[in-house]
Amino acid sequence: MGLSKKLLGGAVAATAALAAASARARRATPPEMPPPAPGHPGRHPWRHAELFFTRAGSGPPALLIHDLYAGASGEEMAPLAQRLSSELETFVLDLPGFGRSGHPRLRYGPDLFFDAIVEFVRHGIDRPTLLVGSGLSAAYATEAALRLGRLATGVVLIAPPEPQGTSIIEAPSWRPLAYQLLRSPLGDAYHLWRASGARRRQILERDLAVEPIDIEERADRLHRYARQRDARWPLWSLWAGDLVWDPRASLSRLGAPTLVIWGAEARANAAAPEAYHAVRPDLPQEVVPGTARWPHVDAPEPLAETILEWWAREGVHHREEEE
Repeated sequence: MGLSKKLLGGAVAATAALAAASARARRATPPEMPPPAPGHPGRHPWRHAELFFTRAGSGPPALLIHDLYAGASGEEMAPLAQRLSSELETFVLDLPGFGRSGHPRLRYGPDLFFDAIVEFVRHGIDRPTLLVGSGLSAAYATEAALRLGRLATGVVLIAPPEPQGTSIIEAPSWRPLAYQLLRSPLGDAYHLWRASGARRRQILERDLAVEPIDIEERADRLHRYARQRDARWPLWSLWAGDLVWDPRASLSRLGAPTLVIWGAEARANAAAPEAYHAVRPDLPQEVVPGTARWPHVDAPEPLAETILEWWAREGVHHREEEE
């Protein structure tokens, strides 16, 4: 048998194996979801899917929104919400496609998340609200605040996206091809690997400054969320680059008080704070020592103090200006 025939036979066999593994994965019963984050749980109806949230505390409302990755949910924001709830009424939201919220079968884009945040603030909270977003959701919170107008009393961006060059996979011309590839048996195999408990543990080890003693339990919870039925749909869009969003244009037009927080030990572009400063020279930025990609997970107590001190100063001043 010639080399070309051997290679063709190997490719066919590999594709068949991937297809069989994909079919088994699709038929498998999803693992049971972890318990919800502390607080009073609720569901808000929305035209695309039900939105799950938890509520705690009393005072001016604050909406906390998790970052986007395999296994993401409002649980990421729960430690910070618990500490903020001493002075604020906190709402922790599972974005559509993640956690306990509905998983609509569609191609996701930033507008879907803008719409979900705006819908929840307008009709789920129905009061002027402080928005607190992590990672990519910090960018979405900025755009949502712009659309909400006076219903957004302020925005906190925790480790927002770093302004940088577009990678090949994120280039618009490549996204349709990448998306279709991810929807193939090869993409299903990739999802199984990314959603595995071992891979989730590696992510926690990489993105947290200090390894928590319960890292195995945390990795298992991420795995169980990532393996829910239809959880692949938002991840296909995320991995294909469809969800990329640069918040700087929105930030330049946003009138609400805004705070940016970075982790001192994050694997980040050192020029990112300067890029945000160039858009808003008056923008306060804080760096939290001993924290990495998720400073609100590494150090929720000092982060909450930073937010509350800033909000006691900027929030009151903003309200006085509006009056």
